[in-house]
Amino acid sequence: MRIVGRSSTAVRSGRSAGKARRHGAFLGALLTLSLLAVGCGSDSELNAAREEAAAAQADAAAARTQAAAAQADADAARAEAAAASVRPPLSESTIRWAGFGGMAELLFFVADDAGHFEAEGLEVERIELGGGTNLFTALASGSVAFTQLGTQHGIKAVGRGLDFRGIYGFSHGPNEFGVISPEAAAAAGVTNDSTLAEKFEALRGLKIGTGRPGSTTTTLAIGAMEQRGIDTESDVELVPLGSGGALLPAFQAREIDAFFWIPPETQIAGAEAGAVMIDFRELSELADINWAGYMTTDSYIIEHPDTVRAFTRAVLSARRWALAHEAEALEIARARFPDLDDTVLEQSFKIDFDSLKRSILWREDGFEQGRYILNLGLPEDAPNETLMSAVVTNEFVEEAAAELGIDIN
Repeated sequence: MRIVGRSSTAVRSGRSAGKARRHGAFLGALLTLSLLAVGCGSDSELNAAREEAAAAQADAAAARTQAAAAQADADAARAEAAAASVRPPLSESTIRWAGFGGMAELLFFVADDAGHFEAEGLEVERIELGGGTNLFTALASGSVAFTQLGTQHGIKAVGRGLDFRGIYGFSHGPNEFGVISPEAAAAAGVTNDSTLAEKFEALRGLKIGTGRPGSTTTTLAIGAMEQRGIDTESDVELVPLGSGGALLPAFQAREIDAFFWIPPETQIAGAEAGAVMIDFRELSELADINWAGYMTTDSYIIEHPDTVRAFTRAVLSARRWALAHEAEALEIARARFPDLDDTVLEQSFKIDFDSLKRSILWREDGFEQGRYILNLGLPEDAPNETLMSAVVTNEFVEEAAAELGIDIN
């Protein structure tokens, strides 16, 4: 079932505009009658009438604003429907997407559940594979057409002779978190109000759960600890459990003292009284990096360029829709994570929803900053030599934005 349909959006928008006009006319008549009724009244009655009139005018203005927004939605829906109606059938309309299950897939969920893939003539089969290393293997093998990966996976792929290609970027740092158990936090004397340096220092001597070796969350966690003088081979014990579905139960059973992952598992763990959160968005070395993106392969682009363009239009229009319909996007997330506590759901949703507001273009400075992930432990004069142009491109998203009339700068 699709949550939002384009034709119904246009119909509802037209009805909203009509209601707004009728509401405005009614308020105008009410205002006139109120003033006439008190024309000979006392000053207090006249002031009351003026206040009532001002309130009525404010209501009318709000109604006009709502009507204008509804009309804009309707116009956008009609334009996209008109463009889609004249496109020829896609060379490949049924595609496979590899996902990893977290709230970081929010944009994909919106594109799927709100009908944006369907509007582009795409039928998407989603398979869930856990961490980034499995997604890497799936894309490299050709068993999926698209997936979402950390930038370092694209760099590694090209370095190994694979033709991975990033086509849609997330540009402003990671959404990963660390969580320290209440017992370990109390023993180290740290709370959520402690500094980042104090929180990282509290990790010494702990058994720490991570994703698979080489995954984005694991790479970022190791990098952040090493940057702060923690030797991840001797100062901590890393336990690679693979995914949030394994990390959270292990944490709750105290088989591990801390773990690094993404929402919602980290927010579930962090809700426990006394648990301490490490928010990677606060790490200065990760600010504004090109940390992840939607990837396909150059060979798939050559074979199915129309499908790649349709996919890009779908996720770009989904982003525009989500930013204009936050409440509806939250309900999509709720349907995807039906067992989550409302507070945890809303916290997790907000983290990844806010990431949709950021730039989606790959930038040379952000990409180069992201390459530090692979250069940890290497001297500064021996950087990775993979170029941004070999790994990612802005061409498809810029083309889709121009076609859909979306400002992405």
